[in-house]
Amino acid sequence: MKLSVRDSGAWQHTLEVEIPEDEVERRIDETARGIQRRASLPGFRKGHVPIHLVRQHFADAVEQEFLESFVPRATSEAIAEAKLEPVVPALVRNLQMTPGRPFTFEAVVDVRPEVEPRDYRGIAAVRHPRTVDDAAVEGMMQRLREESAVFVDLDRPAERGDFVLVDSVRVDANGKRLASTRARNLRIQLGAPDVLPDLENGLLASVEGQERTVDIAYPADYPNTALAGQNARYQVRVRKIQAQKLRDLDDTFARDVFQMESIDALRSRIRENLEREERARTDREVEAGVTDELVKRNPVELPDRLVRYMLDRVIREATGDRPVDDALRAELEQRYRPGVERSLKREFILLGIARKEQVAVGDEDVAKEIERIVQSEPRQAARVRAHYQSAERRQGLKESLLERKALEWVIGAAVIRDEVAKDAPLVVPATR
Repeated sequence: MKLSVRDSGAWQHTLEVEIPEDEVERRIDETARGIQRRASLPGFRKGHVPIHLVRQHFADAVEQEFLESFVPRATSEAIAEAKLEPVVPALVRNLQMTPGRPFTFEAVVDVRPEVEPRDYRGIAAVRHPRTVDDAAVEGMMQRLREESAVFVDLDRPAERGDFVLVDSVRVDANGKRLASTRARNLRIQLGAPDVLPDLENGLLASVEGQERTVDIAYPADYPNTALAGQNARYQVRVRKIQAQKLRDLDDTFARDVFQMESIDALRSRIRENLEREERARTDREVEAGVTDELVKRNPVELPDRLVRYMLDRVIREATGDRPVDDALRAELEQRYRPGVERSLKREFILLGIARKEQVAVGDEDVAKEIERIVQSEPRQAARVRAHYQSAERRQGLKESLLERKALEWVIGAAVIRDEVAKDAPLVVPATR
Protein backbone atom coordinates (compact mmCIF):
# COMPACT_ATOMS: atom_id res chain seq x y z
CA MET A 1 0.00 0.00 0.00
CA LYS A 2 1.22 3.47 -0.90
CA LEU A 3 -0.12 6.23 1.32
CA SER A 4 0.09 10.01 1.35
CA VAL A 5 -1.65 12.34 3.79
CA ARG A 6 -2.62 15.98 3.35
CA ASP A 7 -4.58 18.46 5.44
CA SER A 8 -7.95 19.24 3.86
CA GLY A 9 -9.81 21.27 6.49
CA ALA A 10 -10.18 22.06 10.17
CA TRP A 11 -9.00 18.91 11.95
CA GLN A 12 -9.45 16.97 8.72
CA HIS A 13 -6.98 14.91 6.69
CA THR A 14 -7.36 13.30 3.29
CA LEU A 15 -5.55 10.01 2.75
CA GLU A 16 -4.60 9.11 -0.81
CA VAL A 17 -4.37 5.33 -0.94
CA GLU A 18 -2.85 3.21 -3.72
CA ILE A 19 -3.09 -0.59 -3.75
CA PRO A 20 -0.68 -2.42 -6.13
CA GLU A 21 -2.32 -4.21 -9.04
CA ASP A 22 -1.01 -7.64 -7.97
CA GLU A 23 -2.68 -7.34 -4.57
CA VAL A 24 -5.91 -6.10 -6.19
CA GLU A 25 -5.86 -9.09 -8.56
CA ARG A 26 -5.28 -11.49 -5.67
CA ARG A 27 -8.15 -9.98 -3.65
CA ILE A 28 -10.52 -10.01 -6.62
CA ASP A 29 -9.61 -13.64 -7.31
CA GLU A 30 -10.41 -14.52 -3.66
CA THR A 31 -13.75 -12.77 -4.02
CA ALA A 32 -14.52 -14.55 -7.30
CA ARG A 33 -13.73 -17.94 -5.74
CA GLY A 34 -16.12 -17.15 -2.92
CA ILE A 35 -18.86 -16.45 -5.45
CA GLN A 36 -17.86 -19.57 -7.38
CA ARG A 37 -18.93 -21.77 -4.47
CA ARG A 38 -22.52 -20.61 -4.80
CA ALA A 39 -22.72 -19.77 -8.52
CA SER A 40 -24.46 -21.83 -11.18
CA LEU A 41 -24.71 -21.58 -14.98
CA PRO A 42 -26.42 -23.78 -17.59
CA GLY A 43 -24.29 -26.88 -18.07
CA PHE A 44 -22.54 -26.55 -14.71
CA ARG A 45 -23.56 -27.73 -11.28
CA LYS A 46 -23.70 -25.24 -8.45
CA GLY A 47 -20.17 -24.59 -7.21
CA HIS A 48 -18.51 -26.02 -10.30
CA VAL A 49 -18.56 -23.05 -12.69
CA PRO A 50 -14.99 -22.43 -13.97
CA ILE A 51 -13.41 -19.39 -12.36
CA HIS A 52 -12.91 -17.55 -15.67
CA LEU A 53 -16.65 -17.87 -16.38
CA VAL A 54 -17.49 -16.65 -12.87
CA ARG A 55 -15.42 -13.54 -13.46
CA GLN A 56 -17.01 -13.08 -16.88
CA HIS A 57 -20.69 -13.69 -16.03
CA PHE A 58 -20.69 -12.36 -12.47
CA ALA A 59 -18.33 -9.43 -12.97
CA ASP A 60 -20.64 -6.89 -11.31
CA ALA A 61 -21.19 -9.10 -8.26
CA VAL A 62 -17.44 -9.77 -7.96
CA GLU A 63 -16.62 -6.07 -8.09
CA GLN A 64 -19.38 -5.17 -5.61
CA GLU A 65 -18.31 -7.78 -3.07
CA PHE A 66 -14.66 -6.82 -3.51
CA LEU A 67 -15.40 -3.17 -2.82
CA GLU A 68 -17.67 -3.93 0.15
CA SER A 69 -15.16 -6.22 1.84
CA PHE A 70 -11.76 -4.84 0.83
CA VAL A 71 -12.23 -1.06 0.89
CA PRO A 72 -13.28 -0.80 4.58
CA ARG A 73 -10.33 -3.01 5.57
CA ALA A 74 -7.86 -1.05 3.43
CA THR A 75 -9.24 2.21 4.81
CA SER A 76 -8.77 1.04 8.40
CA GLU A 77 -5.20 -0.05 7.65
CA ALA A 78 -4.43 3.31 6.02
CA ILE A 79 -5.85 5.23 9.00
CA ALA A 80 -3.81 3.11 11.40
CA GLU A 81 -0.65 3.63 9.33
CA ALA A 82 -1.28 7.39 9.34
CA LYS A 83 -1.73 7.22 13.15
CA LEU A 84 -5.07 9.01 13.01
CA GLU A 85 -8.07 8.56 15.32
CA PRO A 86 -11.28 9.41 13.44
CA VAL A 87 -14.19 10.92 15.35
CA VAL A 88 -16.67 9.96 12.61
CA PRO A 89 -16.57 7.20 9.98
CA ALA A 90 -14.15 8.03 7.18
CA LEU A 91 -15.60 9.28 3.91
CA VAL A 92 -14.32 7.15 1.01
CA ARG A 93 -14.41 8.80 -2.41
CA ASN A 94 -12.78 8.93 -5.87
CA LEU A 95 -12.41 5.17 -6.25
CA GLN A 96 -10.45 4.33 -9.40
CA MET A 97 -10.28 0.66 -10.43
CA THR A 98 -8.94 -0.16 -13.87
CA PRO A 99 -7.72 -3.65 -14.88
CA GLY A 100 -3.93 -3.87 -14.87
CA ARG A 101 -3.49 -0.66 -12.89
CA PRO A 102 -3.23 0.10 -9.15
CA PHE A 103 -6.50 0.60 -7.29
CA THR A 104 -6.69 4.12 -5.81
CA PHE A 105 -9.12 5.95 -3.56
CA GLU A 106 -9.27 8.78 -1.06
CA ALA A 107 -10.41 8.59 2.56
CA VAL A 108 -11.42 11.80 4.33
CA VAL A 109 -10.67 11.48 8.03
CA ASP A 110 -11.89 13.95 10.65
CA VAL A 111 -10.04 13.88 13.97
CA ARG A 112 -10.73 15.25 17.43
CA PRO A 113 -9.73 18.91 17.79
CA GLU A 114 -6.90 19.34 20.27
CA VAL A 115 -7.69 22.45 22.26
CA GLU A 116 -5.07 24.36 24.22
CA PRO A 117 -7.44 25.64 26.94
CA ARG A 118 -6.99 29.01 28.55
CA ASP A 119 -8.59 31.19 31.24
CA TYR A 120 -10.35 28.28 32.92
CA ARG A 121 -9.28 28.97 36.50
CA GLY A 122 -11.35 31.23 38.73
CA ILE A 123 -14.44 31.36 36.52
CA ALA A 124 -17.23 33.32 38.22
CA ALA A 125 -20.55 31.50 38.50
CA VAL A 126 -23.83 32.28 40.22
CA ARG A 127 -26.02 29.80 42.03
CA HIS A 128 -29.69 30.49 42.89
CA PRO A 129 -30.66 28.16 45.74
CA ARG A 130 -34.33 27.92 46.68
CA THR A 131 -35.54 27.03 50.13
CA VAL A 132 -37.57 23.87 50.51
CA ASP A 133 -40.30 25.20 52.80
CA ASP A 134 -43.43 23.63 54.26
CA ALA A 135 -45.52 24.89 51.35
CA ALA A 136 -43.31 23.01 48.86
CA VAL A 137 -43.62 19.82 50.91
CA GLU A 138 -47.40 20.14 51.19
CA GLY A 139 -47.66 20.89 47.48
CA MET A 140 -45.83 17.65 46.71
CA MET A 141 -48.06 15.80 49.20
CA GLN A 142 -51.10 16.98 47.28
CA ARG A 143 -49.51 15.97 43.99
CA LEU A 144 -48.81 12.46 45.31
CA ARG A 145 -52.35 12.34 46.65
CA GLU A 146 -53.73 13.10 43.19
CA GLU A 147 -51.41 10.59 41.54
CA SER A 148 -52.59 7.83 43.87
CA ALA A 149 -56.28 8.69 43.55
CA VAL A 150 -58.83 6.08 42.53
CA PHE A 151 -61.38 6.72 39.80
CA VAL A 152 -65.07 5.96 40.17
CA ASP A 153 -67.22 5.30 37.09
CA LEU A 154 -70.15 7.65 36.56
CA ASP A 155 -73.38 6.82 34.77
CA ARG A 156 -74.13 10.24 33.31
CA PRO A 157 -72.89 12.65 30.62
CA ALA A 158 -69.47 14.23 31.17
CA GLU A 159 -69.28 17.56 32.99
CA ARG A 160 -66.47 19.95 33.79
CA GLY A 161 -64.29 18.46 36.49
CA ASP A 162 -64.97 14.90 35.34
CA PHE A 163 -62.30 12.62 33.88
CA VAL A 164 -63.03 11.13 30.46
CA LEU A 165 -61.21 7.92 29.52
CA VAL A 166 -60.88 7.72 25.72
CA ASP A 167 -59.28 5.98 22.77
CA SER A 168 -58.37 8.30 19.92
CA VAL A 169 -56.86 8.32 16.44
CA ARG A 170 -56.09 11.19 14.10
CA VAL A 171 -57.69 11.16 10.64
CA ASP A 172 -56.53 12.86 7.47
CA ALA A 173 -58.53 15.11 5.15
CA ASN A 174 -60.06 12.04 3.47
CA GLY A 175 -61.17 10.53 6.76
CA LYS A 176 -58.43 7.86 6.73
CA ARG A 177 -57.18 6.83 10.16
CA LEU A 178 -53.49 7.43 10.77
CA ALA A 179 -52.41 4.32 12.61
CA SER A 180 -49.23 5.90 14.02
CA THR A 181 -51.36 8.41 15.97
CA ARG A 182 -53.52 5.83 17.73
CA ALA A 183 -53.72 6.25 21.52
CA ARG A 184 -55.59 4.19 24.10
CA ASN A 185 -56.83 4.84 27.62
CA LEU A 186 -56.12 8.56 27.64
CA ARG A 187 -57.53 10.11 30.82
CA ILE A 188 -58.52 13.73 30.24
CA GLN A 189 -59.84 16.03 32.97
CA LEU A 190 -62.41 18.45 31.58
CA GLY A 191 -61.65 21.95 32.82
CA ALA A 192 -57.96 21.29 33.54
CA PRO A 193 -55.71 24.25 32.56
CA ASP A 194 -53.66 22.21 30.09
CA VAL A 195 -56.64 20.83 28.16
CA LEU A 196 -57.26 22.69 24.90
CA PRO A 197 -60.73 24.32 24.68
CA ASP A 198 -61.55 22.48 21.42
CA LEU A 199 -60.84 19.14 23.07
CA GLU A 200 -62.84 19.98 26.16
CA ASN A 201 -65.83 21.19 24.16
CA GLY A 202 -65.64 18.07 22.00
CA LEU A 203 -65.96 15.82 25.06
CA LEU A 204 -68.47 17.76 27.19
CA ALA A 205 -71.79 15.90 27.56
CA SER A 206 -70.32 12.74 26.04
CA VAL A 207 -71.40 9.38 27.45
CA GLU A 208 -69.78 5.98 27.86
CA GLY A 209 -69.47 4.08 24.59
CA GLN A 210 -70.09 7.12 22.41
CA GLU A 211 -67.91 7.90 19.38
CA ARG A 212 -67.25 11.51 18.45
CA THR A 213 -65.27 13.48 15.87
CA VAL A 214 -63.28 16.25 17.49
CA ASP A 215 -61.64 19.08 15.53
CA ILE A 216 -58.75 20.82 17.26
CA ALA A 217 -57.00 24.05 16.21
CA TYR A 218 -53.61 23.93 17.89
CA PRO A 219 -52.18 27.30 18.97
CA ALA A 220 -48.98 28.51 17.35
CA ASP A 221 -47.07 28.13 20.63
CA TYR A 222 -48.20 24.55 21.25
CA PRO A 223 -45.26 22.56 22.74
CA ASN A 224 -45.44 19.84 20.09
CA THR A 225 -43.98 21.70 17.11
CA ALA A 226 -45.32 19.12 14.67
CA LEU A 227 -48.86 20.19 15.68
CA ALA A 228 -48.29 23.87 16.54
CA GLY A 229 -50.47 26.12 14.38
CA GLN A 230 -52.11 23.10 12.71
CA ASN A 231 -55.72 21.93 12.50
CA ALA A 232 -56.32 18.27 13.26
CA ARG A 233 -59.33 15.95 13.34
CA TYR A 234 -59.64 13.00 15.71
CA GLN A 235 -62.05 10.12 16.05
CA VAL A 236 -62.62 9.52 19.73
CA ARG A 237 -64.35 6.65 21.51
CA VAL A 238 -65.41 7.34 25.10
CA ARG A 239 -64.63 4.37 27.33
CA LYS A 240 -65.68 5.78 30.70
CA ILE A 241 -66.83 8.92 32.49
CA GLN A 242 -65.14 9.05 35.89
CA ALA A 243 -64.80 11.07 39.06
CA GLN A 244 -61.56 11.27 41.00
CA LYS A 245 -61.68 10.05 44.60
CA LEU A 246 -58.81 11.37 46.68
CA ARG A 247 -57.49 9.51 49.71
CA ASP A 248 -57.07 11.19 53.10
CA LEU A 249 -53.52 12.24 53.91
CA ASP A 250 -53.07 10.04 56.96
CA ASP A 251 -50.93 7.18 58.23
CA THR A 252 -52.94 4.67 56.20
CA PHE A 253 -52.13 6.60 53.01
CA ALA A 254 -48.41 6.57 53.88
CA ARG A 255 -48.41 2.82 54.63
CA ASP A 256 -50.58 1.63 51.74
CA VAL A 257 -49.08 3.73 48.95
CA PHE A 258 -45.48 4.34 50.03
CA GLN A 259 -44.82 1.65 52.64
CA MET A 260 -43.88 4.35 55.16
CA GLU A 261 -44.73 3.98 58.83
CA SER A 262 -46.55 7.31 59.19
CA ILE A 263 -47.61 10.45 57.35
CA ASP A 264 -44.89 12.39 59.20
CA ALA A 265 -42.26 9.95 57.97
CA LEU A 266 -43.57 10.46 54.42
CA ARG A 267 -43.33 14.24 54.83
CA SER A 268 -39.72 13.89 56.02
CA ARG A 269 -38.88 11.69 53.04
CA ILE A 270 -40.44 14.18 50.64
CA ARG A 271 -38.46 17.03 52.21
CA GLU A 272 -35.22 15.03 51.85
CA ASN A 273 -36.01 14.25 48.22
CA LEU A 274 -36.86 17.85 47.42
CA GLU A 275 -33.68 19.09 49.08
CA ARG A 276 -31.60 16.53 47.20
CA GLU A 277 -33.22 17.50 43.90
CA GLU A 278 -32.68 21.17 44.71
CA ARG A 279 -28.98 20.56 45.29
CA ALA A 280 -28.83 18.69 41.98
CA ARG A 281 -30.59 21.60 40.25
CA THR A 282 -28.13 24.16 41.60
CA ASP A 283 -25.25 21.88 40.61
CA ARG A 284 -26.61 21.79 37.07
CA GLU A 285 -27.01 25.57 37.14
CA VAL A 286 -23.35 26.02 38.08
CA GLU A 287 -22.25 23.47 35.46
CA ALA A 288 -24.21 25.30 32.77
CA GLY A 289 -22.78 28.70 33.78
CA VAL A 290 -19.22 27.40 33.90
CA THR A 291 -19.65 25.60 30.56
CA ASP A 292 -21.00 28.73 28.89
CA GLU A 293 -18.00 30.71 30.10
CA LEU A 294 -15.54 28.01 29.04
CA VAL A 295 -16.99 27.94 25.54
CA LYS A 296 -16.94 31.74 25.36
CA ARG A 297 -13.28 31.93 26.44
CA ASN A 298 -12.06 29.06 24.26
CA PRO A 299 -13.20 29.27 20.62
CA VAL A 300 -13.12 25.87 18.91
CA GLU A 301 -13.34 25.29 15.16
CA LEU A 302 -15.36 22.11 14.78
CA PRO A 303 -15.06 19.65 11.88
CA ASP A 304 -18.14 20.18 9.76
CA ARG A 305 -18.61 16.45 9.13
CA LEU A 306 -18.56 15.78 12.89
CA VAL A 307 -21.25 18.39 13.52
CA ARG A 308 -23.43 16.97 10.74
CA TYR A 309 -22.88 13.41 11.98
CA MET A 310 -23.87 14.25 15.58
CA LEU A 311 -26.76 16.42 14.42
CA ASP A 312 -28.10 13.53 12.37
CA ARG A 313 -27.94 11.25 15.43
CA VAL A 314 -29.84 13.78 17.55
CA ILE A 315 -32.55 14.21 14.90
CA ARG A 316 -32.95 10.45 14.49
CA GLU A 317 -33.37 10.07 18.25
CA ALA A 318 -35.83 12.98 18.42
CA THR A 319 -37.98 11.57 15.60
CA GLY A 320 -37.77 7.93 16.62
CA ASP A 321 -35.82 7.25 13.41
CA ARG A 322 -38.92 8.08 11.35
CA PRO A 323 -38.49 9.65 7.88
CA VAL A 324 -38.76 13.46 7.85
CA ASP A 325 -39.27 15.74 4.87
CA ASP A 326 -36.76 18.43 3.91
CA ALA A 327 -38.70 21.28 5.53
CA LEU A 328 -39.01 19.54 8.90
CA ARG A 329 -35.38 18.43 8.78
CA ALA A 330 -34.24 22.00 8.16
CA GLU A 331 -36.34 23.15 11.13
CA LEU A 332 -34.94 20.41 13.38
CA GLU A 333 -31.36 21.16 12.30
CA GLN A 334 -31.83 24.81 13.16
CA ARG A 335 -33.28 23.90 16.55
CA TYR A 336 -30.68 21.32 17.59
CA ARG A 337 -27.47 22.62 15.98
CA PRO A 338 -26.59 25.15 18.75
CA GLY A 339 -26.88 22.45 21.42
CA VAL A 340 -24.85 19.95 19.40
CA GLU A 341 -22.08 22.47 18.76
CA ARG A 342 -22.02 23.57 22.41
CA SER A 343 -21.80 19.96 23.59
CA LEU A 344 -18.91 19.18 21.23
CA LYS A 345 -17.00 22.33 22.16
CA ARG A 346 -17.46 21.57 25.86
CA GLU A 347 -16.16 18.03 25.32
CA PHE A 348 -12.99 19.12 23.50
CA ILE A 349 -12.24 21.96 25.92
CA LEU A 350 -12.65 19.73 28.97
CA LEU A 351 -10.50 16.99 27.47
CA GLY A 352 -7.87 19.66 26.83
CA ILE A 353 -8.09 20.76 30.46
CA ALA A 354 -7.81 17.14 31.61
CA ARG A 355 -4.66 16.74 29.53
CA LYS A 356 -3.15 19.99 30.79
CA GLU A 357 -3.98 19.40 34.48
CA GLN A 358 -3.15 15.69 34.30
CA VAL A 359 -6.67 14.65 35.26
CA ALA A 360 -6.92 10.92 34.60
CA VAL A 361 -9.48 8.11 34.56
CA GLY A 362 -8.34 4.50 34.83
CA ASP A 363 -9.89 1.13 34.11
CA GLU A 364 -10.83 0.85 37.78
CA ASP A 365 -12.88 4.06 37.51
CA VAL A 366 -14.68 2.64 34.47
CA ALA A 367 -15.44 -0.60 36.33
CA LYS A 368 -16.82 1.36 39.31
CA GLU A 369 -19.04 3.44 37.04
CA ILE A 370 -20.43 0.33 35.34
CA GLU A 371 -21.17 -1.12 38.78
CA ARG A 372 -22.87 2.13 39.81
CA ILE A 373 -25.11 1.92 36.74
CA VAL A 374 -25.88 -1.71 37.55
CA GLN A 375 -26.82 -0.82 41.14
CA SER A 376 -29.13 1.96 39.92
CA GLU A 377 -30.83 -0.43 37.46
CA PRO A 378 -30.58 -3.88 39.09
CA ARG A 379 -33.19 -5.41 36.77
CA GLN A 380 -31.03 -4.44 33.78
CA ALA A 381 -27.75 -5.68 35.30
CA ALA A 382 -27.09 -8.37 32.67
CA ARG A 383 -27.95 -6.02 29.79
CA VAL A 384 -25.74 -3.22 31.18
CA ARG A 385 -22.75 -5.53 31.68
CA ALA A 386 -23.18 -7.02 28.21
CA HIS A 387 -23.38 -3.51 26.73
CA TYR A 388 -20.02 -2.57 28.21
CA GLN A 389 -18.25 -5.74 27.10
CA SER A 390 -17.41 -3.77 23.96
CA ALA A 391 -14.00 -2.09 24.15
CA GLU A 392 -15.38 0.81 22.11
CA ARG A 393 -18.22 1.42 24.57
CA ARG A 394 -15.89 1.18 27.56
CA GLN A 395 -13.63 3.74 25.90
CA GLY A 396 -16.63 6.00 25.32
CA LEU A 397 -17.58 5.69 28.98
CA LYS A 398 -13.98 6.42 29.97
CA GLU A 399 -13.96 9.62 27.94
CA SER A 400 -17.32 10.63 29.44
CA LEU A 401 -15.93 10.12 32.95
CA LEU A 402 -12.82 12.09 32.07
CA GLU A 403 -14.95 14.95 30.78
CA ARG A 404 -17.01 14.90 34.00
CA LYS A 405 -13.90 14.79 36.17
CA ALA A 406 -12.35 17.74 34.31
CA LEU A 407 -15.55 19.76 34.76
CA GLU A 408 -15.48 19.00 38.49
CA TRP A 409 -11.89 20.28 38.54
CA VAL A 410 -12.92 23.53 36.83
CA ILE A 411 -15.89 24.00 39.19
CA GLY A 412 -13.60 23.36 42.16
CA ALA A 413 -11.39 26.21 40.92
CA ALA A 414 -14.35 28.52 40.16
CA VAL A 415 -15.60 31.45 42.24
CA ILE A 416 -19.24 30.64 43.01
CA ARG A 417 -21.63 33.21 44.47
CA ASP A 418 -25.06 32.43 45.90
CA GLU A 419 -28.03 34.62 45.06
CA VAL A 420 -31.12 33.43 46.87
CA ALA A 421 -34.15 33.20 44.59
CA LYS A 422 -36.81 34.58 46.92
CA ASP A 423 -39.84 34.46 44.68
CA ALA A 424 -39.01 31.55 42.41
CA PRO A 425 -41.31 28.56 42.96
CA LEU A 426 -39.82 25.17 43.75
CA VAL A 427 -40.70 22.89 40.87
CA VAL A 428 -38.40 19.92 41.32
CA PRO A 429 -40.16 16.54 41.58
CA ALA A 430 -40.02 14.18 44.53
CA THR A 431 -39.26 10.48 44.18
CA ARG A 432 -40.58 7.67 46.30
